[in-house]
Amino acid sequence: MLKKLLIVYHRAPPIAANLQKAFLRQGIQTEIFYTTDYEHWFYYRIIRRINRLAAQLKLVRKGTDLFHSHPLNLINYVSSNFENTFSRLQPDAVLVIHGLPFGEIPLSRITVPKIGWHLEPRDDLPYLINNAQPFDIYNSFSQKDVSLLTETGFDCRYLHHVADPELFFNDPTVCKQFDLTFVGNWSAWRDETLQAALAVTQNIALYGSYWLKKSTIAKPLLQRIYRGQEIIGPDLNQLFNASKIVLNASRIPGSYGLNMRFFEVLAAGGVLLTDPVPELEQHFIAGKHLAVYHQVADLKKQLHELLLNVKQRNLMSQAGQNRVREQANYDLMAAHFLAQFHEISSSPAWLARVPRAEKGA
Repeated sequence: MLKKLLIVYHRAPPIAANLQKAFLRQGIQTEIFYTTDYEHWFYYRIIRRINRLAAQLKLVRKGTDLFHSHPLNLINYVSSNFENTFSRLQPDAVLVIHGLPFGEIPLSRITVPKIGWHLEPRDDLPYLINNAQPFDIYNSFSQKDVSLLTETGFDCRYLHHVADPELFFNDPTVCKQFDLTFVGNWSAWRDETLQAALAVTQNIALYGSYWLKKSTIAKPLLQRIYRGQEIIGPDLNQLFNASKIVLNASRIPGSYGLNMRFFEVLAAGGVLLTDPVPELEQHFIAGKHLAVYHQVADLKKQLHELLLNVKQRNLMSQAGQNRVREQANYDLMAAHFLAQFHEISSSPAWLARVPRAEKGA
């Protein structure tokens, strides 16, 4: 029986912390190893600067790490601290959510069930194989990644994001201050999408990195709608509540994987207007739970109609929130992982390895 679990991830977004609460509700002692807590100052001030300077001076090829074996180099330092944490806790299982990499070597030495979960839109097979290699079961939020890894022989399964109803919820005290909100870093497609939205309304709140530097939106208008690089936690929930519509646009059109925005906006009772994502129909019905546009002309039309139709927005808000709360919460995700850990530990292949693992320990 799983009694102690070690989760590996970084602090933001708070996926690990939300999962920890769900596992604790199951009576499982859960500790989080935050990889970003072990980014040593020597790496950022010395190692990274020297590597960058050496590449700029063409003393080495770009990407060369002159400090590959140094104990304070990023991956090495995170890895050693992870091994110390594992030795102290002696967990029954390990769950790694892929954020900051810390190498496959410490994971390959662990003799307990290991599950991974990939959350980045990067359909690069060698990269995916390197990430998935140490795990008994690997999950991904991208159906394309699942297909790529399954075809290569890995046990890879689809797992989507969820939302925490304690963090994202209706707040009736918040007034609808904005016609439209967009939260996300700049990309060319997002820039084009926001330009189209601005043709319908300029009462927009924009958050994210690189917009002021890269956007083609007229500077006076951009500065008027731009609110900052980041918004998280209670402020993000309040923003969704203060917006008649929340806009979503993939970083790259047609890319796989539903980002956290789908689930958090709907959990907050928001109305989401999004471009299509291949996995979307597995979870939501367009026109009922959210609105889907396929090109900028369609975006303008739907945005205009939604702003005029309060009744439609209210119906969509309620339906979307109900769907997420019933089918995409952290208790269900914890149950998903617990079932996978049980599957691993009860499999004939794992049971055959147990005596050798115990001897190795």
